[in-house]
Amino acid sequence: MSRILTLLNTTGGVGRTTSALSMAVAFSEYGKKVLLIDCDPQGALTFTLGKENSRRTAYDIFSGRERALGMIHQTAERVDLIPASPKLSGDLKIKDDRMLFDALAKFEYDIIIIDTASGLSRLNQLVLATADEFIIPTRLDLLSVRGALQIAKESARYRGKIRAILPTMVEARSKHGIEMVELLREKFGALVIEPGIPKSPLFADAALAGASLLSHKKASDIAGMYREITYDFL
Repeated sequence: MSRILTLLNTTGGVGRTTSALSMAVAFSEYGKKVLLIDCDPQGALTFTLGKENSRRTAYDIFSGRERALGMIHQTAERVDLIPASPKLSGDLKIKDDRMLFDALAKFEYDIIIIDTASGLSRLNQLVLATADEFIIPTRLDLLSVRGALQIAKESARYRGKIRAILPTMVEARSKHGIEMVELLREKFGALVIEPGIPKSPLFADAALAGASLLSHKKASDIAGMYREITYDFL
């Protein structure tokens, strides 16, 4: 049985996709067979990995075609990918919360990581119902932290557990950021990963290069942080 992780926050721009890809590559480096599933209709992860024109996508899973030939793509990052589709932005008429869980049970991977869009769509509810562990990335601003609290409250309805709160784009000397970390500590305690991932232009550089931070030569410090974070999940 695969171990299923997902990264969620109701607020956008918090580093979900970067963190999902970085952790997937780190798991692969640690010898795990990894599948990434892009459930964000905007497909940032799919674009980064150069698979945006794929005919077979994650939409096939939700259409009952989880065994569709060509849906799983190999990537240069040594992880497999099921790409996103704009069709995922539609109103999914799926009543069974176990639908995605049952579909993924047929896949043979050590780790499955699901990237998501912001918000609390029906699609994200299905992801919440499927994942064993939730990682909540958040910027240290009020709206992002509010989004983290919202997704934490929503996740309590499901069988999975919050595994980590991951501060991203951290500015070390920001008074507001320090206040937000304290708020997160009060709510989540030791689940908050500190000091978090610092703000850096290398995030954009890696995306433009079509690579993960772990494959970007100039991002060794941040890559090391993601490797350490992922190691704690082994």
